[in-house]
Amino acid sequence: MNLKRLMMMIIVLIITCAAPTVKKYSEDELKARQEEARKYYSIGAEYFKQRNFDAALENFNTSLTYDSTYFDPYIAIGNIYREKRNPIEAENFFQKAMQINPKNSKGYEALADLYTVMLNYPKAESVYLQGLVIDSTFTELYLGLANVYINTDKNKEAENIYRKVLAMFPDDITVLKIWGDFLLKQGRYQDAVDAYSSVILRFPDVDELREKRGDAYTELGKYKDAIADYQDIVNRKPDNWRTILRIGNVYLKQNNFTEAKKQFKKAADLVPNDPLPKIYNADLLIRQGNLSQAATDLKAALAIDSKLTVANVLLGDIAKRKAESANKDKKLQDAYKLYKEAIAEYQKIPNNDLYANYAKTEIKRCQVIMDKIKDELWFQGIKIEG
Repeated sequence: MNLKRLMMMIIVLIITCAAPTVKKYSEDELKARQEEARKYYSIGAEYFKQRNFDAALENFNTSLTYDSTYFDPYIAIGNIYREKRNPIEAENFFQKAMQINPKNSKGYEALADLYTVMLNYPKAESVYLQGLVIDSTFTELYLGLANVYINTDKNKEAENIYRKVLAMFPDDITVLKIWGDFLLKQGRYQDAVDAYSSVILRFPDVDELREKRGDAYTELGKYKDAIADYQDIVNRKPDNWRTILRIGNVYLKQNNFTEAKKQFKKAADLVPNDPLPKIYNADLLIRQGNLSQAATDLKAALAIDSKLTVANVLLGDIAKRKAESANKDKKLQDAYKLYKEAIAEYQKIPNNDLYANYAKTEIKRCQVIMDKIKDELWFQGIKIEG
């Protein structure tokens, strides 16, 4: 036997020995394994609802050991990794789901949603469009695509998507609500009122719709109509403290401090451990010039929720107003100290916060005035540190 033939026989022998044995299951065995896979998936889904992600992951993986072609666990595992802020693994499992069942549009939705969260809008748009080729009736794909367009300042394209979905699903209340919300965020308040009104005619008992229409009326300055919508909700649900706050806010906009305070107190009594009624009441007190009590309310709100940045902004505004008063009265050292306190509050606002630009602007204003105060005190022979 020559060497070449001997080597070929050895290679064949190695490959034969190394090849895994694939167990073939009968039809009944396959059915039983699929049932086990679904059982473990259901257990994992319950853990996921409880946000016990480790236990959920264990059960989803066990599900796949019984049926590796089961689509749903791959999506579920991807969602867990998304929650765990591991986008690479999330993407990996969503793509596995799409490979297993490329005709299931939920895989496209999950992956595109992930890309949206990652701010990779071109990829998100591409995947949403691919999904719509697979299933042109899947509402969530349209809504996700519209959201991408909104985030990339393509509002006209977003509007076109919404109008298309509205024509396809005229009775889908979720679509109708999102359309109204889009108009509200675009500042098209009368259009929003008209949109919400048409839906309320068909769904008169959906509080969210009436509340949003009240918000649009408030922005239009139609306060009587706004209060009517809010009050309709409170009449049916007297413990709806968030809507009560909205009523108080409308009175506050009209400088009806007595009625506004009454509403804020009513809300605070319903939820004494929630910071929002304290924030609203603090805003009222600031407008009345009662800065010390307002500061007390804001600090109480922060004690409940230290991440409530609006409270820091308002505390900064209070310190700034006190500084302006002291500066006007030529109490320069007091003014300097108060401006410094204002800046300290504004600096607590994160860069990605809603109030970030306002805080940065106010910091610059305070610093300019502080430099002038410092110069003036220097001429008086008074040196200020900091």
